[in-house]
Amino acid sequence: MNKDDESKTSSSTLPLKTLLANCEKEALHLSGKIQGFGAALFIENESLVVTAASENVASYIGLSVSTLIGLKVHELDWLPLGVLYNLGVNPGSRAHAFNESVYGQQLNFRSHRSDSGILIEIEPTTAKVTQRQYLQLKTAILPNIGSDWKEQDYWEQLITTLNELLPCERVLLYRFNEQWSGEVVAEKVIDGLQPYLKLKFPASDIPAIARQMYHQNPSRYIADSGAEPVNFLTVSGAPLDLTYSDLRSVSPIHGEYMQNMGVRTSFSIPIMQQGKLWGIVSCHHSSVTHIDSHVRYQAESLVKYFSMIFSTFQSKSRLFLLTSLDQEVSRLSHLMVNKSSDNMNMLVASVAKAFAAQSCALFLNDTWYFTADSGLDKSVLGDIDKCCRWNASDVILHEQDIRNIEGLASVQCDATRGIMLIRLNFEFDSARFYLFRVPEKQVTHWAGDPDKTKQKVNEKGVLTPRASFERWSEVDGEKGIPWSKKDILLAKKLRAALIRLLT
Repeated sequence: MNKDDESKTSSSTLPLKTLLANCEKEALHLSGKIQGFGAALFIENESLVVTAASENVASYIGLSVSTLIGLKVHELDWLPLGVLYNLGVNPGSRAHAFNESVYGQQLNFRSHRSDSGILIEIEPTTAKVTQRQYLQLKTAILPNIGSDWKEQDYWEQLITTLNELLPCERVLLYRFNEQWSGEVVAEKVIDGLQPYLKLKFPASDIPAIARQMYHQNPSRYIADSGAEPVNFLTVSGAPLDLTYSDLRSVSPIHGEYMQNMGVRTSFSIPIMQQGKLWGIVSCHHSSVTHIDSHVRYQAESLVKYFSMIFSTFQSKSRLFLLTSLDQEVSRLSHLMVNKSSDNMNMLVASVAKAFAAQSCALFLNDTWYFTADSGLDKSVLGDIDKCCRWNASDVILHEQDIRNIEGLASVQCDATRGIMLIRLNFEFDSARFYLFRVPEKQVTHWAGDPDKTKQKVNEKGVLTPRASFERWSEVDGEKGIPWSKKDILLAKKLRAALIRLLT
């Protein structure tokens, strides 16, 4: 391990696993409070009566909480009808009314449908985006005719476009991996601030409960990470479910996390691909900066448009990949037609090259074939085969470190550190491929030390966020290079070809 900054060590009577689990249990939607940059009220479904309102509502509509609660919806003559008539029937549906004149103020309104009623949120109008400006920004996300954009080009153009729209010092694109840690893959940041480009963040920085809320909301805006929240008073006294609220108060843990990053205002928009959370656009400002709700709505729309465009690009890229893999498998399969010794030796060499493996071994009809000068120890291979051939976890087995496989923890041969096994099935035992990769130095650059055991626990027994986000490097030279999705897909196609040829 090599770190560029110092982290304070902390201790707790609770195990780390329990502390992390407590973070996941935080009831973000039941805080009973909202952020103070807007006001809110709630209309109950059955009675169509206002049953809850925020303490600050009078500063927006001139009615106190006590006066507002109990009014029927038809008595709210200042409320734009569009936020009711244009609201869908499903929970999570939204409707907007921008730049409405109410009692001498220009206000933006937003409605949200929940199972029990309609939440109305009110914010001051502070900026406008014309339709022409929006269409110009939308056009900028598209590649020019004849251009050959790669995925990085799409990412950078999205961030450049949003940077023109949003009043933030930093706009970044954060992509999740399969384990929910993530990496900043594109960024626009002003001079003088630490760049986060190509730095990784651990999965616990955006816990599962927060990721789930990105499925339910088109964005998350925190106007001031250090501001005190406003009480949302209800007739029953029980906190209202604010799952779909944009004004929902800030988790104290997340507020501290932002302040540790030097961020007072943040605005985040999820990027969805095939119904899954693919990444997040995150915008930061070091001082309190209001982002008008209409501007946020336009940013959400741009990101949704990008998601559609990028999904099309990914589909085309996937088709191109499948075509190229089919061609590769066809070439490899051709060598299997004539099972001469020379052909088999050419096959293992070709398979090793196709997978960027340092060595390959093929067992076919009771005979082993190996790549030349591979450094494979035949006795070690025999031990590996004896263990792996009966491993029932999957027909394609792959590991960066062979020692993670049950029964092979004692294998110390560098030539076989990373392993992939391709077999036809569990019954047909006459053919199988082994691919091996040697250990290589792999450096992961984190935004701060991701080791949770070094973080402090506050007086409530809650794990506090790390204090530093300085570049922190983790070096691992004990594993092979990870097997990519392309490697695994090629393995599946090669296996299918083997089944057709040999069974």
